[in-house]
Amino acid sequence: MISVVGYGSLLSESSARQTVPALQNFRLVRVPGFRRIFNKVGIVFLSRHGADPESLQLASCSTQRVAGCDIICSQFECSAEDFVGLYEREHRFRWIEVETLPLDPLQAPDTPSVGRMCTGYDDLDYRLNKCVTPQEYELRVGRFYTGAIWRDDILPFPRYLAFCLQAAASQGRVVLDNFLDSSYLADGQSTLRAYLEQTPELQDWRNFETGYHYPSR
Repeated sequence: MISVVGYGSLLSESSARQTVPALQNFRLVRVPGFRRIFNKVGIVFLSRHGADPESLQLASCSTQRVAGCDIICSQFECSAEDFVGLYEREHRFRWIEVETLPLDPLQAPDTPSVGRMCTGYDDLDYRLNKCVTPQEYELRVGRFYTGAIWRDDILPFPRYLAFCLQAAASQGRVVLDNFLDSSYLADGQSTLRAYLEQTPELQDWRNFETGYHYPSR
């Protein structure tokens, strides 16, 4: 079995089961030493959800190592076969192994557990190491979008952001507050909480119809 750590839409078990229906032992954990950052262009927003490639509102959520920060995530186990579908869904990320701790520190084991989590990549490494040929890159990215995938000037795609916030809120106030305060815009300076406070059209995110579905691929 492969242990997976989810930090965005995968905070919702129902969302996680859209991609990994047979997942086991879904639970909440802390991942020390990381923050969330909305700095990756979501190609799926362009290919399936009508995003404008010239807009700045294109970002999906990644993670970034930062000392002194931690994020509340989900963790679950799945078969190697089921992981292939999740890997394909998150193809533009780099997968790393991270230590996880139970959300309740009183239940922390003597030795942290580990899981696989998506984190930041860069455009050149993605082209060289994840897309075997230029034709594969064109199929996966180029036919939808021609700019850099990893950027420091983009903003969250509104419906995706609402989907992530709804997933966090479904796990309670502590998880939602952690999501708001440990998530940053692509500039690395602005917290998600501050961004929402300054963006009136996003403040009704609880009632957004996100229309997101991630079938296994």
